[in-house]
Amino acid sequence: MSLDYFRNFVLYSELLAAIAGTIYYYKFKNSPLKYFLIILWYITLTEYLGWYTSEQKIFGFFDEKGAHYNLWMYNVMSFIFYPVVLMIYRRSIKKASYRKWLTSFIVFYLLFAIINWSFIQDFRFEWSELPDVTGSLFLIVAVCFYFIELLRSETIMIYHKKLLFWISVGLLIFHTGTIPFTLDVTRYALMKGIHNLFLIIWILAIVMYLTFTVGFIWSHKEEKIE
Repeated sequence: MSLDYFRNFVLYSELLAAIAGTIYYYKFKNSPLKYFLIILWYITLTEYLGWYTSEQKIFGFFDEKGAHYNLWMYNVMSFIFYPVVLMIYRRSIKKASYRKWLTSFIVFYLLFAIINWSFIQDFRFEWSELPDVTGSLFLIVAVCFYFIELLRSETIMIYHKKLLFWISVGLLIFHTGTIPFTLDVTRYALMKGIHNLFLIIWILAIVMYLTFTVGFIWSHKEEKIE
């Protein structure tokens, strides 16, 4: 089985999750999770557009050797993804101290990403692994905050019917599994035969998106949270 099969299946699983979320949107339209569907569609469209622009060598930047780069699309996607998802957790979690921490994470991430692009990494030709790892760590902490609060709540008995639980499981699996790889992804991508390592990311991504899909289908209707 070729690696392209797994790469394509990531795209299919993303699209499946986005469609499932749209079908079951009525379950969470009055909760902060409505923003998760928006970001999920944004990720899906970016992935498909990224594949197309890479094949056609358009909407990107060319280095001095003539190589085409469309990494700016993925850098922008990460810049939007982490603050939005952290905001969702901030609005979903009730404990004040956790909410303050999440606010700090959002502000720090945005500032760090801007500083990184200004002085450390080239926005056009490099994957911004430093902000990405930082965002992943913040997101893992946010998920832990949610699980701690869930364990202490009266709804723990129906945890498997809560959409945010399934989203949290998917995010935790993917981000904890890919942090070691993301730390040096630019060097790995340039190594001969290293594409086998990308299989780890792709499999984890497939598991994550399928977990989202199960959550959209299996979960109960969310209560309105303001």
